[in-house]
Formats: sequence, structure tokens, C-alpha cells
Amino acid sequence: MRLAVEPRDLTHYPFLKESQEFLAARGIKMHDFTASALGRKYLDTAVERVACAIDGKEIYPESQDVVADIATYVLARVLVSCIRDRNLIERLARMEAKRVYFYIHDEENEKLKNHVCETLGITLGLGKMPVIKYVELASTVREPKWRLINRDVDAGQVAISDDEQDILLRERIRKILVSQLPLTIPPSMEHEFAPWCEKITAALQERTLAEFGAIDESAYPPCIQALIAGAAAGVNLSHSGRFAMTAFLNNIGMTPAQVAGIFARSPDFNPDMTMYQVDHITTHEYTTPACQTMLTHGICVNRDSLCDKIAHPLNYYRSKKKLLERKRLREEAQAQTAAEKSVPEKPKE
Repeated sequence: MRLAVEPRDLTHYPFLKESQEFLAARGIKMHDFTASALGRKYLDTAVERVACAIDGKEIYPESQDVVADIATYVLARVLVSCIRDRNLIERLARMEAKRVYFYIHDEENEKLKNHVCETLGITLGLGKMPVIKYVELASTVREPKWRLINRDVDAGQVAISDDEQDILLRERIRKILVSQLPLTIPPSMEHEFAPWCEKITAALQERTLAEFGAIDESAYPPCIQALIAGAAAGVNLSHSGRFAMTAFLNNIGMTPAQVAGIFARSPDFNPDMTMYQVDHITTHEYTTPACQTMLTHGICVNRDSLCDKIAHPLNYYRSKKKLLERKRLREEAQAQTAAEKSVPEKPKE
């Protein structure tokens, strides 16, 4: 017998098949949204939903309108698919996964909880998980306790607590949501939704600018400058070097395509392999390694006086940008003063 899911529950777990059926039963179709004031309102709300993900918020708040909550989830996925930015897709998937985790962690309806987990391909209550599945889900959880070497493993099964099970469930949800995106969107629909996509792109750019400002190559730390120069010269960079350079450029606001363009300067550039590697790093939003890690891997080179005061390449970039901006303002003031002095005084009458 099929489980009856209440409409409000569908807003908590909008990826369920029942959620799609809920919208379909009400005659809601993607192409209808821009044709009505209510549909355009849903699109505006979907933009707000994606903006919450861009800002790194944990939970997107639900409203009292079940249809709106489910529709904005669907529309948010459609809009980021139109934009096709892997970083943006990962941000949305992460927020939605945390949202589902929030609800499922406190879910009192065991039948519903089991139904959600079954949909996600996870069996609850076993207290263990196959090593292969565990490694897949725990690989992006940073705390040392999640490393396989620190776990109890018996007969190919990793022991997990109920709380750990929920956290791995969140990772499973995130991976599923990421794997489903981008959706294949017809060109006509992309054109139809373009105004809302532009709002999201602007919000993403504003967030990056707020954090790092406009990209300034002159402020790159020496290690990153050396890696870029090596890539341009056709040097076969080490894995740690490629990772550090890609993560840094992505962190300060470069798109995956722009990062791949740096590698394109190399004589042995392989577009498919490069995009695969770049996408993997940017999708997971890895942070640039700290200076100590760069030193350990032998890619901390050409240190300057600022390096002695900094412990992370991103902090170097922020500090260098501020120094360069102060220098620019000082030079402009000096030039203005010199110009004023060069103007001859009017003769006294």
C-alpha cells in the first residue's frame, strides 16, 4: 500500500515523486509561470531561494503556501540549470540538503522517514554501512573522526551512530541533488526565464565582489603567480599545484571556464580532462590550501615580505589588494597636488 504523504510534508521533501504529482494535479507547468502574475511571483521567490543559497544560509524558510514552496524548489533548480554554473548548483544543493536534513532529523513519522530514505537509497537503523558507500558519503565531511582509519570496520561494514547516519544522509541528499543538475532546459524556456536568471547571476557576482572585490592579478600571492606562469609555459604542474591554483582562482570569483582558460595556455592542453578536473574542484567549493600546506607540498615559492605576515593565500590576496588600493589613492593624491602646483597663479591686480 502506497504511503499517503500530507501536502505540508511535501514542502519538507520536495524531491519526492509525490511532490511532482502534487503540482501536476493542479495543472502547473513550467511554461505557464511567466504568463501570470502569480507565476511571476513564484519566479521572484525562486530567485530569493537561490539567493539564500548564494549567501550560504542554512535553511530556506517555508511559507504557508504549499504550492509556492514546492514550485519555488522546482523553479530554483530550473533557473540554476539555465545558468549552468557548477558552483551555483553546488551552493543550491548544499542548502537544500541541509534543509531536508533539518526536517528529517526531527521527523516523528517513522513511516515517512523510511519512505524518504528509501527514495534516497539509504536503509535506516542498521547501525552500519558498507565501506564503499561510507567512503563516498564521508569523503566531504572534514572532521578527523570521519576518516576511515578512525572508524570501526568489520566484515566490510563501517559502524555508525544514529546521529552520524543522519549526517551521511544529508551528504547523500546533496550528492543526489548535484547529480541531477543541470537539468536539460529547452532554449525557448531559457529565453523565457532569462530576466530571472540575470538577477541570480547579478547576486552571485555581488556576493563574490563583496568577499574579494574585482579580480586583480597584480594582487596574486607569489605561489599562485608561479603556478600560473608554469601552466602558461607548459610545465606539468603537480596535482597539489593544479589543485591550489584552481581552488584559489575559483575562490576569488573566476568561473570554471575562466580557470580552464589559464590551463589552455599550456602546449599540451587537454580540454576534456582539464574541465573534468576543474569542475571537480569548483563543484565541491574546496578552499585554497593554507601556506603551511603549500610549503609542505613544495609549491610555496618566491616568498616576499608580505608572506611573512600571512598564513593563507586568500588573506595575502585581500591584504595585497588593500595595499595596492592605498598606493593608488596616494599616487592619485600626489598627482592632483602636483597638477595644482603647476597651474600658474593669477597676477594680482
